[in-house]
Amino acid sequence: MKKFLFSIFTVIFITAQSINAAGYLATYSVNVSNPAAYIEAMDELMSSKWGKSFPAAVSVHQYAFNGYDDATHVVVLNYDNPEDLGKGQAAFTDPVFASFLAKTSSIAEPIEQALNMKLISGGNQDPDNNKAYTIFRMQVKDPAAYAAAYSELIKAQEEAGNVNGSYGLRQLVGGDTRYYTHYAYTSASNVGDAMASGEIMYSSDSYAKFSEKIGDNRRLMNISILVNVVNYNVE
Repeated sequence: MKKFLFSIFTVIFITAQSINAAGYLATYSVNVSNPAAYIEAMDELMSSKWGKSFPAAVSVHQYAFNGYDDATHVVVLNYDNPEDLGKGQAAFTDPVFASFLAKTSSIAEPIEQALNMKLISGGNQDPDNNKAYTIFRMQVKDPAAYAAAYSELIKAQEEAGNVNGSYGLRQLVGGDTRYYTHYAYTSASNVGDAMASGEIMYSSDSYAKFSEKIGDNRRLMNISILVNVVNYNVE
């Protein structure tokens, strides 16, 4: 337990010094049978007084490739701090949100919910460069060692001009740890650009060094590719 806690604090210390990181991401994966109707209901919810005052940026993504997972979409709530996270949870008791759940209950089946802490965040946040996401979910034994190796890889890729969108490393703090403990992501303007960037990264010396360093510290559980559908409350 002491080793685990030390690793967590070391990760936070490393990332606080190197790359901007703060806040939490709450994700809600759903199996949607009528995407158009679901997005229409989301538009109505987020254009209401409740939605406009919701203390997080809200995004809806559609899974393009998701393996054996039944989810077709994921709703991501991006909280800047624990206080906003608490306010967001309290907002879910409002009748307006209850009405949204009732309206979408027949077309959206809940699959998984998770809360992740932002450990490392960076890159280009322009919405045009964040249309397609590649998500690497994994089991990590030594979080501090992995974060250090990941930071070195990202720095090398940035210096090589191979980071067009945003990137990040997240740690699961609420959810099923049997599936994953961490995930990393990269984004691009479209799936084609994401794959092209990935090919360059995988063939680079920096990725070879990264793979050698992480060794058996990481067990990759799933790679998903998502496409952004709509964003709300984004400045």
